[in-house]
Amino acid sequence: MTHGFSARSINAICTYRIFIPLLLMGMPCQTVTSQVYRPIKDNIMWDSYLMRDGDQYQLFFLQNENYPMVDPSRPSHLLASVGRAQSKDLVNWQTRLPINFNSYQNSYSLNDRMFIGQAPVKFNGEYYLFYDPRPRTQAGGSPIYLLKSNDLDSWKLEKEEPVLEIKPPYGGQSWRDLFLSYDEVDGLWHGYLCAQTATRSNREKPLNNFTSVVWLRMPKAQVNAGVFCIDLLAETGQAFEGLQLDKERRWQPASAQSRELISEEPLPETAEDNELICIAMVYDNGEVRMYRNGNAYAVYRGEGVNPRKIVSATIGRPRALDPKTAPNHFIGSVDEIRIYNTPLDLKRVKALKPTRGDFVPTQDDAMVAWTFEDATAKDQAGTFIMPEMNLGAYINNGELKLDGLLAHLYQPVISTPGMPCIAHVTSRDLVEWEYHEPIFATREFCNTECPDYFQIGEWHYMLFSTVRTRMDTGGRRDASGTYYLKSRSRNGPYELPEQPLLFGSGRGRMDNYIGRGIKHNGEWLLYFHTVHGNIASCIARPVTWGMCKKIVPLENGDLTLEYWDGIESLLDTDGGTPNAELGNGQRIGEGEIEVVNDSVKIITAEQSAVMLLLPHAYEDFMLRAEVTKNEASRVGFVWHHNGVASNSLVIGSNGMPRLSIGLSRFAAESVKSEFALVDDWVIADSVGDKCELRLVVRSHRANVFLNNRWVFSTSLIGGPEGNKIGLQVDNGEAVFEHIKIDKLRPLETPVLP
Repeated sequence: MTHGFSARSINAICTYRIFIPLLLMGMPCQTVTSQVYRPIKDNIMWDSYLMRDGDQYQLFFLQNENYPMVDPSRPSHLLASVGRAQSKDLVNWQTRLPINFNSYQNSYSLNDRMFIGQAPVKFNGEYYLFYDPRPRTQAGGSPIYLLKSNDLDSWKLEKEEPVLEIKPPYGGQSWRDLFLSYDEVDGLWHGYLCAQTATRSNREKPLNNFTSVVWLRMPKAQVNAGVFCIDLLAETGQAFEGLQLDKERRWQPASAQSRELISEEPLPETAEDNELICIAMVYDNGEVRMYRNGNAYAVYRGEGVNPRKIVSATIGRPRALDPKTAPNHFIGSVDEIRIYNTPLDLKRVKALKPTRGDFVPTQDDAMVAWTFEDATAKDQAGTFIMPEMNLGAYINNGELKLDGLLAHLYQPVISTPGMPCIAHVTSRDLVEWEYHEPIFATREFCNTECPDYFQIGEWHYMLFSTVRTRMDTGGRRDASGTYYLKSRSRNGPYELPEQPLLFGSGRGRMDNYIGRGIKHNGEWLLYFHTVHGNIASCIARPVTWGMCKKIVPLENGDLTLEYWDGIESLLDTDGGTPNAELGNGQRIGEGEIEVVNDSVKIITAEQSAVMLLLPHAYEDFMLRAEVTKNEASRVGFVWHHNGVASNSLVIGSNGMPRLSIGLSRFAAESVKSEFALVDDWVIADSVGDKCELRLVVRSHRANVFLNNRWVFSTSLIGGPEGNKIGLQVDNGEAVFEHIKIDKLRPLETPVLP
């Protein structure tokens, strides 16, 4: 039967939707729920560890504990413990009593929140749990202590001294996230930690007379903003030098010392919106000569900068002696920043040009060069390790993008005398340890959090996670998450694959974190915890434990993630609307709809969109269909429709084959939908015209798979909360075949036993 749409069937109001567009080039795409367990009410979980214990899986996860309140005099968000749950199938969980560490304290202060709990294992009939009792704000490294238990409920401290401390060949302050793996052949425990090497080559030199150069773009409305700052080591007080824009839009030094203007008053900035500007600052024996686009701008005099080590550098974050008088964060784009450990003369200042494609500056003596041309924040001069991209900072088209709120780049220097690495230690009794050279050391990442090891066939794999190192990789822009290394031997050497991101998010998002492996029924699965969607407010909403994904090795040893059918134990077999009633839903837009059994064909009018809301009212569900996109510009599913808004998963095109998540506005008056990008993935494989779509939604989370391959796990916080599900086609024709909808059991908030 053919159903025609008239203009009268269009809603009189605008419909808003969040889109996950997938460019259909013939690859099946599927989505699956991305959360199966959450901690008790008001608790926030992060780094998780799984341990096999007979026929049970024991889940341990770090948490901020709001209940029970151990000490009413301390804010609840400062309390920390290890949450626990257990399961036989990795889907259905029972909450267990947490491990609280107040009984196991040593001389360390309890005044700050503590990072605790790592590497649970069972050995010789006893349970071992390693933990770090040091407040994060306390310097000097993170000594690791050991607790033991016979029943997972009562724990005792093995000894008063730590069992693992920072020792050569390791240094710095990072020594955490212990992961343990047992070699049954050698009878040896292998431990892997997030650490730093003791030394590194090409260390930065102390600054005295130097030059900083900044290329940037900003809106004309920008005033009173901190652009760039170098913090220097000071015996007393503060020492920093940088660049800021004052309230009158004049460029001036940001300095810990008083500097006197000895030139004419500089002019306010006159650049148009997003016009490229170059500001150079030459520090020469107490004088600071400022240049704008190669021309003299202002001169300041103060005390000379004695040779001092660089402590850190920041881009986009203001700096002042008194935080109350600090300027705003910078809003705009930073194209490039260089530091020369010499005062450049006027000729060299005038010759300065930013890096562009094949053009590399002839001045090869820059000590530091953040160019952002390779889609990373890497120092191209090789002096510093990879910096951190914090609180919404991201890179696009060779520029660092900053939102003027909290986004900034942070470059640690003196706090990291070595390179980030994965440390390697071994033991036969889990108490006495032997230290080895790192498994992996790199300048390409700012840290290697929560390392994890497993072996599949002849290949050995090492996982690690980082969210503040962002790069373009694997078809994702400005991505981060869980990366992997591969080797033919447990002890290496390990190599970083060409596309090293195994699991994560692009476009500066943080939807998931800390991926780890677990073997279940002969398959290796990846587990992880979910996040809010961005770093700034990543724990603003429930942080949950994610649905496992199947880890699949390719012939060359590379890894990919696929749909795991263990989720199907969440299906609610009591509910459901027969698929034969698919055509009985609400229709929005102008076009034709043909429904035959479990198939739907939709043809839109020219330059218009059609949405068919199905007669299924589920908030948590699984929806599957084979989709032929034909000539339509976007095709997909909608869900949580509430009469005004809905989330959407669509197949779309935007120059290159891609899947995209975004926010769309369905304008009923013009029968069109408008799309704003949130995240996307460029499809690298050769594909055709048909796509199998599987969407599983549970609470505020959804996962996307393409041809059984994982693509997205996304938080849709703040989206609509309706229960309508539907199909959408924009500008053309599409066919949905073998449509199947199943209701899922909702995600429950557990209580302590």
